Amino acid sequence: MTEEVQQQVNESGIDIKDIVIGMLIAIFMALCIRIMVGEVLHVPSNSMEPSLLIGDNLLVSKIAYAIGPVGDIMGMRLPDQSRIWISVPKKNDIIVFRPPASALPPGTEPVLFVKRVIAGPRDEHPVTGDVIPAKGMVISSNSILASMLKMIKDPGTVSGNTYIVGEDYFYVLGDNRNQSYDSQDWGLIPASSIIGKAVMILWSNQYDTINHTSSLRTSRFFQFCK
Repeated sequence: MTEEVQQQVNESGIDIKDIVIGMLIAIFMALCIRIMVGEVLHVPSNSMEPSLLIGDNLLVSKIAYAIGPVGDIMGMRLPDQSRIWISVPKKNDIIVFRPPASALPPGTEPVLFVKRVIAGPRDEHPVTGDVIPAKGMVISSNSILASMLKMIKDPGTVSGNTYIVGEDYFYVLGDNRNQSYDSQDWGLIPASSIIGKAVMILWSNQYDTINHTSSLRTSRFFQFCK
């Protein structure tokens, strides 16, 4: 009789252990999606206007170009080289990436930038007319591109008058040219620094800094980034 009563209590009661396990599994799955598939990021500046506005919240696809973990988790930065690349960013893609160290003041907290790809490996540089280097390409060590690569600490090598680059590189600009801090200022970015592709504006908030209020821009909901 006692065993039957106990069994009925277990069947009708709430098992805390199962709830905890379920929550841990849900958290683990959410983290896996965030570091491998995609995440939502907020636009804090006007450098990409009119395409992206301050207050837009972007869905960033992390599998658009590569497969594998990328980004930050619980304050820890995941290695950028642990991915398998399946495609490369194309001209006019809007990408999210880690800026080079030369783009940030010393001691600055890690941030992500969002810009538009203007040129990629083996494309003509929009300013100098030189060819943007791809992995293993040899360029003159006294060229502007070689100086850019040194500035962003490219892992390539210099031998005599030649410079062999270590990775593929991209030239990125903000759509709002006069208000954008981009490749015009600090040069090329390596493919390994790219977090993913901005694919959609999920929702958008318009902020009134004077009255300290915000409102939803419903007209921008679910717009594709282009």
